[in-house]
Amino acid sequence: MLIPIGTNVENKRYPTITYCLIGLNLLIFALQWSIQRSGDLDAQNGVTRWIGHVLSEGALSSQDFHVYSLFSYQFLHAGWMHIVGNMIFLLPFGKAVEDRMGHVGFALFYLGCGAFAGGMHALTSASPVIGASGSVCAVTAAFIVLAPKTTIKVVLIFFIIGVYQIPSLLLVAFFVLFDLFSLLASTVGTNTDPTAWIAHLSGYLCGFAITFLLLKLSVIASSQFDLTEMLKQASRRRSYKRIVEGSSQKNVLQPAKVEPALILRAQISEDVAAGKHFEAAQTYIREREKFPDMRITSQLHATLANALLQHGKVKEGVSLYEEYLSIFTDADDRSEVALLLAAKYTRELHNETRALALLNEYSSSFSQKHKSLAATLLHELSHDTIS
Repeated sequence: MLIPIGTNVENKRYPTITYCLIGLNLLIFALQWSIQRSGDLDAQNGVTRWIGHVLSEGALSSQDFHVYSLFSYQFLHAGWMHIVGNMIFLLPFGKAVEDRMGHVGFALFYLGCGAFAGGMHALTSASPVIGASGSVCAVTAAFIVLAPKTTIKVVLIFFIIGVYQIPSLLLVAFFVLFDLFSLLASTVGTNTDPTAWIAHLSGYLCGFAITFLLLKLSVIASSQFDLTEMLKQASRRRSYKRIVEGSSQKNVLQPAKVEPALILRAQISEDVAAGKHFEAAQTYIREREKFPDMRITSQLHATLANALLQHGKVKEGVSLYEEYLSIFTDADDRSEVALLLAAKYTRELHNETRALALLNEYSSSFSQKHKSLAATLLHELSHDTIS
């Protein structure tokens, strides 16, 4: 058994919708469980019977179809193992996908893909279906589109119990193939498990296709680490290889001034996607003088600078963040970066002049929660000046 417990993706947004979905699913299942133990539809209490009837009507069935059941079935589960399994998968993948799609976008994506998965099951089977599996499978597929080169931390329970890091693509491919083979086995009659395999596979397909389309249409902002960018990088490498193999030495020199920078940028992006943030930062610091025209995204730039700071390379990290302020003049987090720099200059680099300049320049753009830190830094700076 493989149980995912986390990814190496750094999230910026608090996963409000993911936590709400998990909480709502658990709450409704607790209601299901208590109603069943109280007699369900055969209970003597009228309220209990009414709630049991409402819950039973929430299942999705082609024999008794209601439009609302395309959504209500996603919050009903058949047992503890059913709901725990779904929520365990929703937690790590949902946080990463919600971070990229936004709260409202993720909620619509989750419910819409779940409705599609349930609808495909209803079209192909007369059996009623309940559970969030189709929605969760869609979220899992979306994660692979948005972060294909990441790793997933899993608990492996097989004779012995251990925690391992597994490539995301490998883990998701395993579960997709498992569902596909289970469907084939069910079709030929060798698998009697009542699981709705069509809903699972439809969820994967819907989640993958919609997320890829949203990236291509720029509805979701692309990053250096998603599937579309990975395909672009692979195309660049193939093009460069063809140029090298099919050109004379003289012709190779012309594109070499530009193409190596693209390859280096792709390598740095791949290292970050694989969780090698510090190694990528070291490569960038070492090679950037050779390629002064190389440009990376603001997200990647900040990731490299932060990795240097976390590994004690304060001067190098501060230098990269100073570049960040000068290059990305429209970035939303410039005031946060300026405050971070002011703290480093005040407490570690002892450059009071630059710290004061940053605090004064960005004082009007600090958020309320950051103003207290700015005031503390100003107090420290004034104390140092008096001393």
